[in-house]
Amino acid sequence: MIPLTRGLSPWRDAIAEYAKQSRIPGMRTRRPMAVLAGFVLGVAGIIHSQVQPWNLPYVRPASYNYSSLYAANLNSYLALKPDFFKARLQTAWTYWKANFISSNGLVNHRRLDANGTSIIGTNEAVSEGQGYGMLISVLLNDQPTFNKIFEAANSNLWDSGKKSYRWTWPNGSAGAATDADLDICLALVFADEMQKAHLWQTYSSGGLTYNSRAMEMMASIKNNMTSGNYLLPGDTWGGDGVNNMNPSYFATAWFKVFNAYQKTIDFTAVIDNCYAVLAKVPRYSFGQAPDWCTSSGGQASQAGSKAEQGLGMLSDGIRTPYRIGMDAIWFKDARAIAYCKNTQKTITDFANTNANLAAAEMAQYSKTGVATTESKGSFDNMAMWMTAILGSGDVTYTQGGTRSELFSRIIGTLDTYLGTNELRDDVFYYKQSIGILGFAALGGQFPNIQADVKTPVGIGYISPKARPTGNLIEKLLPGGTEGYLNANDAFGRSAYRDALGRSAILVVP
Repeated sequence: MIPLTRGLSPWRDAIAEYAKQSRIPGMRTRRPMAVLAGFVLGVAGIIHSQVQPWNLPYVRPASYNYSSLYAANLNSYLALKPDFFKARLQTAWTYWKANFISSNGLVNHRRLDANGTSIIGTNEAVSEGQGYGMLISVLLNDQPTFNKIFEAANSNLWDSGKKSYRWTWPNGSAGAATDADLDICLALVFADEMQKAHLWQTYSSGGLTYNSRAMEMMASIKNNMTSGNYLLPGDTWGGDGVNNMNPSYFATAWFKVFNAYQKTIDFTAVIDNCYAVLAKVPRYSFGQAPDWCTSSGGQASQAGSKAEQGLGMLSDGIRTPYRIGMDAIWFKDARAIAYCKNTQKTITDFANTNANLAAAEMAQYSKTGVATTESKGSFDNMAMWMTAILGSGDVTYTQGGTRSELFSRIIGTLDTYLGTNELRDDVFYYKQSIGILGFAALGGQFPNIQADVKTPVGIGYISPKARPTGNLIEKLLPGGTEGYLNANDAFGRSAYRDALGRSAILVVP
């Protein structure tokens, strides 16, 4: 940043040229101090937004640049192709929309049967899919698809009595799945913030808004999906819910967003209990988590018939590194970071020159910690584990675990979907969904949009003796408003544009 007390000549020339080209009436170079902050924010900020490497319509805050944690060969590749994550997400999303959203707007439960031969589930849906679709829609700045998925959930799955989404369709089984409602609610919070920032169109349908539904859901989650501040798997479990907990539902970062978004419902105790339970599971020190457990970390009461008696880290538990990893990435929670560091005892080959060895360790695990053969190196499992690797913040670990060879396995060989055709990864809605979300997190493409509204991304300085007119500010920073400091404020107070594009120019009258 160039101080305004010196070095003004280059800025005078730049401002004059900008004024000439923009034909801004009343703009004069005789008042360079008055317009410099606006120039820096309004012009440089816009230029930055045109080259930012993501799909969201606002300037990418520096906090989502993870290059210092990446392997050298990944950074080298990104230097040549800076839009890698942005573009690859867009192509994966195009495929996802075409193959997993049914004509009624519900996300179908497409997959292969147990024999791996026939495609099934195209006429089924679960609320989990609506949550995945709405989250990805926000991250990819796709409001029409967001609204389509949201409205389909409202028409087919909403329980107006419990204020939650029934977990399955078409049979309409009673009860919500907590992970689905958490994801839907987070997506609604993000959508509301985008709307309030005028980056998305205002949404209202019969009095229903993003905010009103999010608030209903937060109350329902707290009142019906927790007991003694333990997170239950749904809203129909009653007292037995604490004996049937699912650690992959422990979306502690989501709860922190909810706490920041509103002040009437507090999830702090729920967050604390999630970490307390996680620390008690048998293979916590390896960064592994079971599909199901009790509040004491033991075998769930209704999991006896499940694979590995519910204590294996299989198709449910594999999401835990992603859930907890997001809390480490967004909030630097010490408990989340500790768990993420524990994963190094599972991904022991992260620094091996043969990246295939580390990829094979990014698998699903039996209750005794044996990797299941068919899951070794699967792209979706890798995306989940690598989120925790990044969340560890341990540079040696993150640089070993983010090599380009590992990312090449996630993106696969075809530029249409993630994974590979040989394993029929294209068929599985679940794999594609969690793969996209993990890949987005790894690429700095999964921001905490709610927090971004408070993040300044452009800083300038303005003279207390030079007061620009409101019209001039509006020309330089559309939608900007003047904020006045008192006469005793120090020279050179900051002016900024926040991450969602709202501007605040601070001047002294």
